[in-house]
Amino acid sequence: MLNNSDPTGQPTPGDAPESPTSETAPSAPQSSITPETRRRHPLEQSPQQPAPPTNGSPQQPSKRINLRIQTVRPTLTYVLIAINVAIFMLRMVSLEVDRTLVLWGANNPTAVFQNGEFYRLFTSMFLHASVFDSNGQIVVTNTMHLLFNMLALYSIGAEVERFFGHARFAVIYILGGLTGSVFSAILSDPQVLSIGASGAVFAVLGAEMVFLYRHRLLFGEVGRQRLQNTVVLLGINLVFGLLSAVSGSAMRIDNFAHLGGAVGGAVLTWFIGPSFNLRRHPEFPNELQTEDINPLRGRYGTVSLYFCALLIALIVARLALNR
Repeated sequence: MLNNSDPTGQPTPGDAPESPTSETAPSAPQSSITPETRRRHPLEQSPQQPAPPTNGSPQQPSKRINLRIQTVRPTLTYVLIAINVAIFMLRMVSLEVDRTLVLWGANNPTAVFQNGEFYRLFTSMFLHASVFDSNGQIVVTNTMHLLFNMLALYSIGAEVERFFGHARFAVIYILGGLTGSVFSAILSDPQVLSIGASGAVFAVLGAEMVFLYRHRLLFGEVGRQRLQNTVVLLGINLVFGLLSAVSGSAMRIDNFAHLGGAVGGAVLTWFIGPSFNLRRHPEFPNELQTEDINPLRGRYGTVSLYFCALLIALIVARLALNR
C-alpha cells in the first residue's frame, strides 16, 4: 500500500513495491468538471430496455378495418305505407263508404268473440281515424292519426327492414300487429271500435329494441344512443296513451294494442331476429363482413308455434267471454 505522505509522490528507499503495478504514474492535471457534471460517454450509459409487450404480443400499428353489413332496400315498408294511404283516400270518397269500411273492418271484442269475425284483427291494422266529422264535413286535423303512424313506420320500419330482410320484416309486422289486436280485443271494453296501424308499428319498435340490444357491441355508441332513444319514444307513447284514457275524450289511444304490439315484436325478434357474427371478408383482407347465424329459414317452426299460441289465446278468450 502506498504512503502518500511524501510530496514527491515517489516511494522511499525502504519501501518495496507490492506488485508490478505499484509504481505511480505522474499525476495528471486536475479537471474542473465534477463527477456530478461530467458528461458520460455513450458507451458508459446503460442500454435502454424495450417497452414490455402488451398482452404478451408485440405492439402493432393501428389498422383501419372496414365492416360490410348486407342490407336490403326497404321496399315492403313503402308498400305498406302506400296501402294505408290508398285505403284512407278510398274512404274519402264519401261518408257512406267511410262508415261502411270502419264498421266492417274495425276491431271490436263483441264482433270478434261473439260473432267469430276474426278477420277484424287483421283489417283494423289498415284503417285509421275518419277524415269526416259527425256531420259529414271533412276535418283536415283528423288525418294526424294516419300521418303520425306512417311517419313512424317510415322512420323505424325502413331501418328495421334493411337489416331484417323483407320476409322477416313481414312476419314481425303482421304477427306483431295481430298480437296487438288480440291484446286489444281481450282487454278492451266490448263496445269499443279500435283501428290503426299503431299496434304493428309498435311491433317494429319492439323489434328494433331487441335488435339494438343484441348488437350493442357491434354498433357501439351509435347503437346505444339509438337504443336509448327508442326506449324513450316507447315510454312517451305509453304515457300519452294513459293520459288519453283518463281525459274522457271520445277518441282514445288503444294502449292495449300498443303494449301487445311491442311485446309481440320483441318476442318474435328475440327468437327469429338476425344475429350477426363477424368474419374475414374472403376477397378483401382488410375488411370484415357480417354473417347472420340465425336465418329465417331455420325458424319456420318458431313462427308456426307463435301463430298457434295466438290462436289458442283467441280460443280461450272466446270460451271465457261467452260462458
